[in-house]
Amino acid sequence: MLLRSRRFRTAGKILKEFLILLIVIVALIPLVWVVFLSLKTNNEIFFNPLSFPEEIQWGNYAAAFRKIPFGRMLKNTFTEMVIAIPAGMLISMCSSFAIAKIRFGNDKYNNALYTYFIAGIIIPGFVLLFPVYLIMNKIGLYDSLLGMALVHISWCAPMNTAIMVNAFRGIPSVLEEAAAIDGCGIWKILFKIYLPLMKPTLVTVFILSFLSVWNDFVLARVLLLSNDLQTISMASALFKGLYSTDYAMMTAAIVILVIPQLAVFAGLQKHIIDGITAGAVKG
Repeated sequence: MLLRSRRFRTAGKILKEFLILLIVIVALIPLVWVVFLSLKTNNEIFFNPLSFPEEIQWGNYAAAFRKIPFGRMLKNTFTEMVIAIPAGMLISMCSSFAIAKIRFGNDKYNNALYTYFIAGIIIPGFVLLFPVYLIMNKIGLYDSLLGMALVHISWCAPMNTAIMVNAFRGIPSVLEEAAAIDGCGIWKILFKIYLPLMKPTLVTVFILSFLSVWNDFVLARVLLLSNDLQTISMASALFKGLYSTDYAMMTAAIVILVIPQLAVFAGLQKHIIDGITAGAVKG
């Protein structure tokens, strides 16, 4: 019986590892394919898109670097981030603290408010593009980085709230009660007691917000008209002309834009996992 149990556990472990390996391979296939495409000529991409490059075209990357105005695009992107990320994190932190730790008469009101916030996760962003365009045009923020930043604050709020509320709920309320007895007000409790304990969660929210702004091509395409305001997410679109598209340089540009994201995930993977799982087990 004991031997059979060990065999079942071993088989289950092997199956689990095999499924994880399969998921990783499936996830890597698009990235590897894009890398192969970036090392081909346009003719190879059209006629042999799934084959290995006949001759590696490193010149595609050099041409992409020359074509993309990285300085201007990065400046616009980081300007938007400086506005959107700190403001979005502060707003989400305050709202999440209120939902998780302040009772509004009855817990059902807290749950209703929490549901209202996270409902935005299930609403596709494409559905909101036209209303957002009309609103930004009406208030005079169309074709501006400030308008883009404000939209990103609202678009990141649902996910930020879902992560932060769970993290706040995972922190024992006894700390808050002890601080209140010592005379701490609500703001001091938030920033002096809870904020230091929320560092992994804040890092996770920062990374997700960073990637949201960095990758947001559709919103930038809709709300930014001037070439001088284009963000880094629009770099790959520079290779699409009116009558033709340079797919070789476009895929090279995509690889260039993906590298910083992979570096961020590799360097901060531990913080991201800790932040997402915060609150999963109450202490």
